[in-house]
Amino acid sequence: MSETNTLAVYPSKLDLRFRQLRTLSESSIRSMVHSLEKRGQLTPVVTARDGDSLVLIDGFKRQRAAEILGLKSLMLITLPSEGALMKAHMYLLNRNNGFSMIEEGMLIRELVEVDGLMQVEVAAMLERHKSWVSRRLEMVRRLAPQIVEDIKLGLMPPGSAISLARLPESNQADLASTIQRHKLKVKECNLLIDLWCKARAPEAKEFLIKFPQKALELSSRDGSDYLDPRIPAQASGWLKTLRVLTRVAAGLRLRSKQDIGAIDEEVHEILWEALNQANSECQEALKAAREVLSKGVPK
Repeated sequence: MSETNTLAVYPSKLDLRFRQLRTLSESSIRSMVHSLEKRGQLTPVVTARDGDSLVLIDGFKRQRAAEILGLKSLMLITLPSEGALMKAHMYLLNRNNGFSMIEEGMLIRELVEVDGLMQVEVAAMLERHKSWVSRRLEMVRRLAPQIVEDIKLGLMPPGSAISLARLPESNQADLASTIQRHKLKVKECNLLIDLWCKARAPEAKEFLIKFPQKALELSSRDGSDYLDPRIPAQASGWLKTLRVLTRVAAGLRLRSKQDIGAIDEEVHEILWEALNQANSECQEALKAAREVLSKGVPK
């Protein structure tokens, strides 16, 4: 990977054909903008020449930040690289930091499915074991395209990819939505999906999706990582509360501004306590809901 020359080029003139293989979060770009404003460009971006084009293979945040700032030039170096080797250099230049597991999977899929390389060839090119290549390729192939995009956009922690890939594609969206809505961390994502995979009763799966924090709390409290086949009494109560709340919300004519599944868990707690004490669960739930949600009720 010897450098051949150092140049300066207008940022928009670079060929960005490989940008979709890297994750550029808004926060990381803002940080790079701040860095360029304060200290200037400290290191050149890395390119490879393809005919008359300079293909960017490292420095996508710097390139984007330079465009935002309206910089007239960007220092770069070029590598004697072509074809699939350009993509390999994207990883080799960043393997110690800055390459997430989902990015590794996307790159490997590109080398296998677009460039037609065998997995053993990719392993040699990336200086990795063939089993490492196989695991990441299998992970990214099992993930629904929207899940991959959400992880790339930073809507979910990158470490959740390998756990989500364990799920059937038809169930990934529900769990991904739960992860995003409740802002679960990687460890919580992994435990929640582990519980979901072990669950058998539909009520258990519903509880895990609707009330992940409570499910994790119950699992931690009894030292178990298994909520099935018998759902704890509290879980059953919360599910019954949710169904009552749905009817209450319909009666109060709550509309799209407050999604039933996203109502604060404190509301569910109040309604659940009301159900435990009431002779008529609907009447008591309605009373509690009117008090808690009065500001959100349309006039």
